[in-house]
Amino acid sequence: MMTQDPYHLIGNYKTIPGVYDELYDAEGQIRNKYKFLVKSFQELGPAELVNRRRDTDRILRENGVTYNLYQSDSPEAKERPWDLDLFPLVMESEEWRVLERGLNQRADLLDALVRDVYSKRRLLYEKKIPSEILFNEASFLRACDGMYDSNHFLAKNPALLFFVCDLIRAADGNFYVLNDRVQAPSGSGYSLENRIVLSRIFPSMYRDAMVHRVAVYFRSLRKSLTQLAGVTGREPVIVLLTPGPSNETYFEHAYLAGYLGYTLVQGEDLTVRKNKVYMKTVEGLQQIDLILRRVDDDFMDPLELRGDSLLGVPGLLESVRSGHVKIANPIGTGFLENRALLPFYSDLCRFYLGEDLILPMAPTYWMGTSHHYDLVLENPEKYVFKTVSRNDEEKPVTFNELSGERKDSFLNKLKLFPNRFIAQEMIASATVPVLGEHGFRPGRAIMRTFVSSSGSGYQTMAGGLVRVSPSLDDFFITSQRGAWSKDLWVLATETQKEESLLVTKSDQVLISRKSSGVPSRVADNLFWLARYLERSENQTRVIREAVYKILQVEDGYERESLENALKLVTHVTNSYPGFLGDDAGDLFLNPFSELQRLTANRQVVGSLAFHLRSLVIASRSVRDRLSDDMKKILLQLEDQSNHEIESYDQIIDFLQKIVVNLSSLTGLSFENMSREAGWYFLNLGRRIERSINMILMLQGMIRWDSFRDKASFETFLRINDIRLTYNRRYSGKIDQESVLDILLFDTTNPRSFAYQLEQINSDIQFLPGKDEKVVYSEDRAALQLYTHFKMKDISIFFELENPLESVSVWLEELHGYLKNLSDAISSRYFNYTEEQTRIGDGNG
Repeated sequence: MMTQDPYHLIGNYKTIPGVYDELYDAEGQIRNKYKFLVKSFQELGPAELVNRRRDTDRILRENGVTYNLYQSDSPEAKERPWDLDLFPLVMESEEWRVLERGLNQRADLLDALVRDVYSKRRLLYEKKIPSEILFNEASFLRACDGMYDSNHFLAKNPALLFFVCDLIRAADGNFYVLNDRVQAPSGSGYSLENRIVLSRIFPSMYRDAMVHRVAVYFRSLRKSLTQLAGVTGREPVIVLLTPGPSNETYFEHAYLAGYLGYTLVQGEDLTVRKNKVYMKTVEGLQQIDLILRRVDDDFMDPLELRGDSLLGVPGLLESVRSGHVKIANPIGTGFLENRALLPFYSDLCRFYLGEDLILPMAPTYWMGTSHHYDLVLENPEKYVFKTVSRNDEEKPVTFNELSGERKDSFLNKLKLFPNRFIAQEMIASATVPVLGEHGFRPGRAIMRTFVSSSGSGYQTMAGGLVRVSPSLDDFFITSQRGAWSKDLWVLATETQKEESLLVTKSDQVLISRKSSGVPSRVADNLFWLARYLERSENQTRVIREAVYKILQVEDGYERESLENALKLVTHVTNSYPGFLGDDAGDLFLNPFSELQRLTANRQVVGSLAFHLRSLVIASRSVRDRLSDDMKKILLQLEDQSNHEIESYDQIIDFLQKIVVNLSSLTGLSFENMSREAGWYFLNLGRRIERSINMILMLQGMIRWDSFRDKASFETFLRINDIRLTYNRRYSGKIDQESVLDILLFDTTNPRSFAYQLEQINSDIQFLPGKDEKVVYSEDRAALQLYTHFKMKDISIFFELENPLESVSVWLEELHGYLKNLSDAISSRYFNYTEEQTRIGDGNG
């Protein structure tokens, strides 16, 4: 723990000679801009800082802020919680204004460059770059040639809507550009989340520091996207295109979609018809005006780009050419990420803008030029070697980490393929204070800044995402390599007014009680999320009841009821033979290991842990549709499903927590979600699954002749949470007819079969795309199910010679109708995906 020394925060902090330090100046004094923060942190004291650290981790965890690691082989280990250091990086307005001018100039330069590359290509005729950089690089997309001339809108508006720039601070205190990201740049959502969390953790400190608000940037971005859509007379339909939940920054995609108010889609949600792009929704096809993309260039259109891509939309490029859809940033801008361009930016800035570059590049050399090649190899230890393409699998290396055969192999690659590499001079990045257990310690930092188009040029976010390596020996600072994050506070000279995404009074908002379309994929995932939820809750209740019986049974008392409960566990988890096998006798005597396996082992298909995992996976695909409270409960379920279980008491504790969280999730979805199209698919999934669960349990109990045992009756009533109501009605008397009636035909019981069918029959009418004159397949299936059920009554069965056998046959018929209904819903609403086939080898 930290000591109580009032100066503990800075007592162990050591600067590095020859390296710029953010906290201390050259005279060893704390910089003025940090004095207020250091004093405030000291006044909080070590114990309170530990509490704030814990609160920060909790908030980030509850908000589901993660960063996925591609190199992990285990799906469970892919998601890494987001690490946020509590101490922000601070910049004063004066030094920020220099950066701002440089970043806005860089945006103008990149916009001019990409326009020229895909039109007149003056930079080649004027010999500003070697032609090999353009024509030998896969990031130059020939399919996009001429697009800025043929597309009237792009010809008159900025091509580059936004970009991010990674900066490093050198020993002289100046910032140098390392690289740019323009295709699908990430980080702005994480930066916003960092700001929101720190403003909650240190509300007074944040207010008193007078920090520029970052919401201004997102407001400007949304306004620019609306203008870019080019729609008049109505709100444009804008979607955010994501590669999907497996992408490293998927959290940010869902987060920004919700924050900006856009629909989150994947490639399979979109289709091109007659050169127009449509979203495949449960309401039908909805035309898209603009796509805010988080998918790289190559994957956007498998017809003209990468033929093996399943992330994009076939025919998208032709739709862009015809002007029917806009893309932000346009396809083809990925060429600006070609690292071979970096050595030439100073000359290009003077060529296009007639100005010197305000923000210098880190000294960079393209190895494809013989002069650069010879210069670099005179002293190769000074450089880090990178491929010109970000998509190249070759990792950045330094000569200091190479030796022996690795060094010879790399030198051979340089000699054979010099065009593939750049050499960038290694600049010792500035050190920043990182709050650890024993106060501040230095870490190396890279700053990511964000720029977007505005009505009068470009606007820079007054803040950013700082990535920090806690190890001073780590030269490569990336999130994939485990870097932490910091918030960047730009200090204002006066108190900032509150900013949000609320529209101004001058903007007209048309009242609507209808949301944007629900993609078929989303409706499908909502449907199955509900089914996994119900399946998990049913299994939880069945296993819990079995464990209760194990703990209560004495010397054969209720032994038959216990065995029936254990058989039901095998039946509902579909884990045959289990307690229904020929050798089940040994399992009946020692059931713990089997119950442990079916409760906590997610590798066992059909187990409770397996279905909880399926529930969480389904929720990730629709996280932009779920409330914060629902996300928190899902997070708790995911955490709980990872716990070790070593005793019956632990099983009971685990199951009790699971059933409470599952019930809470059901309650939130029922009480807090608007009755829009997505909710009806959620509710139908719940009702269908609950009906199927009831059928399976009843059939199993009838098959094992359990309905002749009073204790088994009580077990079944407790599983369905109707025992108290039954006792009040029948004064503790139990018989087959009354139990089956309350479970099957009693519409006042919310868990009864009849209640589920009433809800299904009602909800089916609210599904989208209905024409009153047409009877649809799902309507017909629901009517057949409802009619077949209504033709029976409990008294009818008990007038027969073998009522329980007749009930079992009837339930099987109802099960068939339920499957038909589920298939009809799936076929009509979830089957919009055209069959996608890879038509190339990766090169179109």
